[in-house]
Amino acid sequence: MSSFKSERELNTRFCANSPNAQYQINEDGSSQMYDFTAPPQQSFNSPEMIGSMQRILAQNVGEYVVIEFLIGTGQIMRKQGLLYNVATSFVVLYDDAVTNFIVCDIFSVKFVYFYLPGERPNHNFNILRDSNVAPYSTSNSKMRNQRR
Repeated sequence: MSSFKSERELNTRFCANSPNAQYQINEDGSSQMYDFTAPPQQSFNSPEMIGSMQRILAQNVGEYVVIEFLIGTGQIMRKQGLLYNVATSFVVLYDDAVTNFIVCDIFSVKFVYFYLPGERPNHNFNILRDSNVAPYSTSNSKMRNQRR
């Protein structure tokens, strides 16, 4: 089973998961959507890559995923989107809700959730909380004080 998918199969997957996506594979094997170009998709078919995270992800390019990354020693960060490209040291997600590409460190990946075509999580994990805002607003702390 090859982990490299044909252009037709990838177009079908991207269209099923994101109808507005204009996915194409260039002559050099690189993939392009909008103005973002990724290097040619690696196959990860060598014996040492069997069962690796890279191979599992490469076999599912075009699928909608939520990926959990370990940041430091105890913080988990989630990113979601269409699995756009997988390389030896990174993975690229396409967030179709806001038309962004996210390049992520593959060595921080801990868990990957795969969604059925057309399905999405209830929350967009790519929207980051403003670091300048306190975790609890004044109204929240008033509510906490009322409960005491």
